[in-house]
Amino acid sequence: MNENRAITYSLLAHVRNTGTLIQGPIDPFVPLIKRSLFKLNSKGILSGKSIKEIHDISNELYGIDFPLPVLKVILQQIANEVNTNETVNFQLYNDGAFALKNFFFEEFEENIQSSKREVETLEKLYIDFLKLNNVEIKEKTTILDFIDKNKISISKYLANSQPINGRDYTIEAQFVEFFRKIPDVFDIIKNIYLGSIISSYLEYKTENNNQNVELVFDTNFIISLIDLNTPESTHTCNKLIDVCRNLGYKFTVLIDTIEETKSLISKKAEHYSTSVLTKRINPEDIYNACERRKLSKNDLERIVDNIEDSLLQRDISILPNTDKYKNLAKFSKEYESYKKFRSSHYAALHDATALYYVRDKRTKRIKEFEKVNCWFVNNSISHDSEELKDSNTNNNDCQPEIIRADELLNILWLANPNLSESINSNELVEIGLSSLVAFTLNSTLPKASIIKELDDNIQKYAGDTITDKDVLLISSRISHRQLTNISDLNSLAKTNEQEFISRIKQEADKQAQEENERIQKLDQLFKKFEKQISSLDKARQELKEKKDKIEAENKNTEQVSNSKDQTISELQDRLTKIEQQRQDDIKRQLNKDRKNFINQEVSKWRQRTNYELIGWLVGFIFGIIALLWNSNWNISSAITKYKELESDFIIGNVIVVLVFIFTAITFKKWYDKNHNFSNIENYKKNIELPEHLKNEE
Repeated sequence: MNENRAITYSLLAHVRNTGTLIQGPIDPFVPLIKRSLFKLNSKGILSGKSIKEIHDISNELYGIDFPLPVLKVILQQIANEVNTNETVNFQLYNDGAFALKNFFFEEFEENIQSSKREVETLEKLYIDFLKLNNVEIKEKTTILDFIDKNKISISKYLANSQPINGRDYTIEAQFVEFFRKIPDVFDIIKNIYLGSIISSYLEYKTENNNQNVELVFDTNFIISLIDLNTPESTHTCNKLIDVCRNLGYKFTVLIDTIEETKSLISKKAEHYSTSVLTKRINPEDIYNACERRKLSKNDLERIVDNIEDSLLQRDISILPNTDKYKNLAKFSKEYESYKKFRSSHYAALHDATALYYVRDKRTKRIKEFEKVNCWFVNNSISHDSEELKDSNTNNNDCQPEIIRADELLNILWLANPNLSESINSNELVEIGLSSLVAFTLNSTLPKASIIKELDDNIQKYAGDTITDKDVLLISSRISHRQLTNISDLNSLAKTNEQEFISRIKQEADKQAQEENERIQKLDQLFKKFEKQISSLDKARQELKEKKDKIEAENKNTEQVSNSKDQTISELQDRLTKIEQQRQDDIKRQLNKDRKNFINQEVSKWRQRTNYELIGWLVGFIFGIIALLWNSNWNISSAITKYKELESDFIIGNVIVVLVFIFTAITFKKWYDKNHNFSNIENYKKNIELPEHLKNEE
């Protein structure tokens, strides 16, 4: 891992832990890409044909690859943040082209410098640690590669990438474990580790996650769950149970797993008083849990008797019949492969059986992590577990059946932002680092059966020659990987007892000498460490004081600004009220004028019909008067004469026509204009208003 990427991881952790507006998984990356845009702007690059140009400078600055689809989402979020109705500072076009204008961003420059100092300090401490352990210095940043190993492990599931095998990170794991109790250094390691987890989201496909998931637990997971491993392992497994229960997952354990777990604990109980070497070499050994919890042989036997009840209390279902899957496993290539490295054929068959159970539940090969509905979960406390995983790597880019508990927790934390209530980032880092260190240290230990054989040989041939101190030194030598040819020692014990004892004494004396030298070097390391940490603390304090000063100035400026803003706001409110009153008055007068104009137009419209109706009425009255005058004002005579006129063909038709015109046309027009509301309103709508009555201003 290059230094830029380590600095980026540290910065991502800082953004994630201090950001008050971190709501989504891509939010920690937004400041990084803003800085990339600012760097482009500073170089005079104000536009580009493709976001690939932004991708390239981001890769150069941070040492991590931003997939273009994810980068586009981040850029769209930035555009929404920095652009206003008046000013467009960053424009992202549909074809991927972009344009910049006055893009300024320097908020995290000091944090970047602080992260850089921390990474450099970590590298220097690591080099000193190598010298302390007489390890040849080949690469100064392998400690960062070790931390990044966690991301590579997660990528195996999120991006279907194959892990790189063959790298021994034992010394790096020892370095992390050594500084675990020194907060100033361990916090730097934790930040880089957290950043590696956050950066893994760039490879995650944001699709809906499958909530109908079944977890099938391996033997080592059950051992940790019932607190017969380290406290860290127990915490990891219980945390996974809590998180997955909230997600609605189902938990299962095969009856074969229970039998294997019982067998393992029973063997530990059987050799309770005779095993010495094993627990001193392997921190995860059950005997260490017994010592921590003050458990006796009888307590172990009691745990064996109650293991089913203990699992059922945790909502873990037990599958009582596995014959179907066991028959498939017996003739499988996986079973043949597992027999090469598992402690027994029974253990190999158990693992293969669990594998076929998971495959049966999945029904088909699955490529995407979020579509997987069943996992075989282990706690990876031994190298056997990881070899089991390695023999079952992603064929054809498909998801493996097996996953470690801490890996699953990391991915669930990435995929479900709301899980921060169930597991915070610090807790996640503690779990992940503990698991990473424990697995790395255990992966290079000799197999338990070989150590057990050496333990038996030492107790068998020790006599008065090999002391308890010698055993302790031998244990330390094996756990520090300084004594690796244990099989040769066991063979020697069978052929030459005295030579075996002599070799044990030689190795113990060699370890005693090395530890004396180590103590002297440790004194020198701590003196150097104090200087480096003092320098780092001074830089942190200066950064904090500068931040506090800036925050105080910002607060003072904000108070003055708020006071001015309040005065301006009050004046604006008064102006707004006055303007609103003026507009209301204008509107009222305008509405009044409009109403008067419309009423006048309606009156003119009605007037013409009124004149026409009056004309008809006057003609009608004159006709009646003429008829009465001609009849000497005799009404009966007048009626008779009207009937005579009506019976005349020509005059009668004229009268009919006149009556029709009056009733069907003139009277109807008058009625529609004076009493038909819809007709009147329709006419009002079509009245053409003068220009001065159209505009509301």
